Amino acid sequence: MDPKGEKKSNLETLLLTVSDPKGFPCAELFGRGVRFRAEAGASIRDFLCRQLGVAESYLDDRIQTVFLNGRAVDDVSKSRVEAGDVLSLSAAMPGLVGATFRRGGHLAAFRKNISYVAPDDKDTLRTGPVTIRLFNLVARELGPHFLELGVLVTGRDLAGPLKAAEKDVKALERNGAKASTGQLSDLFDSDREVLLRVEASS
Repeated sequence: MDPKGEKKSNLETLLLTVSDPKGFPCAELFGRGVRFRAEAGASIRDFLCRQLGVAESYLDDRIQTVFLNGRAVDDVSKSRVEAGDVLSLSAAMPGLVGATFRRGGHLAAFRKNISYVAPDDKDTLRTGPVTIRLFNLVARELGPHFLELGVLVTGRDLAGPLKAAEKDVKALERNGAKASTGQLSDLFDSDREVLLRVEASS
């Protein structure tokens, strides 16, 4: 998969083989945000479930808090994703804050000024990259699946998580050639983007 919708030859690629993808430090990586390509006109439900393979039951039962461009979303079937958007996903948050921002919750009226409202202008829909940010349990549970699909990240954002996971990396390929984390310093010091995939060792 090419999350950005560009030819893969134009992208740096990193393939990591690890002992257990669930042990990869997804919280840091996904908290900063990774990018996928979204089809024009896709609802949040369609984007996550049809395009990215998230189970609908997981979306309905586990992802209780959704923000689109910083605005709380109540209906993931009507809210649509466009190129350049930032989609943030979280499990239920504790306390009054969690209850207020829970999608479709009884306290949703208290944050109506920061709730997402779908635009009327359908002509603005565009296919392109969408940033996804994952938090708490959702980062740990969905992160490995997204990494297997392939995510677009900057070298600078990847530096910390990859160094933290270095002991678990069984093999690393950069642009199809074997490499080591020590050979990635030029990437870690830059904001250029790389297509990252993480898979389990056989």
